[in-house]
Amino acid sequence: MNASPFDLAKKIQEATGDLPGMPHVAALALETLGSENATAADLNRVISQDSSLASHVLRVSNCSFYARNGAIKTVTQAIVTVGFNQVRTILVTAALRNLYPKLGPHERLLWEHSVGCGLAARVLAKKTRAVNPEQAFLVGLLHDIGKTALLLKLPEKMVPIMDRISQGRAKSFCELEEEAFGFDHAAVGQLLARKWKFGEEIEDAIGHHHFPEEARVVPNLCQVVALANSCCHALGLGPMRIPDLDLGALPSAAALKLSPADLVELRTEIQECYAAERTTLVA
Repeated sequence: MNASPFDLAKKIQEATGDLPGMPHVAALALETLGSENATAADLNRVISQDSSLASHVLRVSNCSFYARNGAIKTVTQAIVTVGFNQVRTILVTAALRNLYPKLGPHERLLWEHSVGCGLAARVLAKKTRAVNPEQAFLVGLLHDIGKTALLLKLPEKMVPIMDRISQGRAKSFCELEEEAFGFDHAAVGQLLARKWKFGEEIEDAIGHHHFPEEARVVPNLCQVVALANSCCHALGLGPMRIPDLDLGALPSAAALKLSPADLVELRTEIQECYAAERTTLVA
């Protein structure tokens, strides 16, 4: 019998303690973005309270995806140039990156996979027109946030799991996590998304990214992220590497009506996109 959401949340909290909170200034900035009357000047005043966050906004705003004609030199210029929706994505990227006090080998693998999945999800969303590309990037970036939380809170159990996965052992992350904790990273991620107030669309997609057919809020969002996740496994981005993975055999490819030719083209595009953005986003 499956545990109720309440019982599962209680079990996760007992095992991990308090899950990481959203960094204060990033939370204030996201709250400001949610206001109907917010202006670029309002947002600049909040972001500028944190020099590290402001620096991240400028760096990412100047990456090839967002860059327009000429360099973006101020936070206000970045906000006006890339727009509020994209600034929200940049802020969440910064908040997630800042969860890592340092990028050791295990942290780097998770972060590279998160960035790769976000970029892959954006490419897939544009190709299929199934969901908003910026929202797809956000969920792709966040889909494994539960792994990040488990690595930070329970490294003595999570590091051996990651090592087994990297060595190509037969079991999946979810199976090994269930054995070690009694729950998996998707459940932790869904709970953390609720704590960070991302909304039920993102919560649902994170919680079901391994079983997208069970997603109920925006099923196509979950299908896009599930396929993006698999594309990253095929490309070797992250701890799980499956170079011979047949993407065309995946239910998510069928759900998104992608042909084998589409998938070959998309795989190349995702690889090129990651190569172009890696220096800015992974650093």
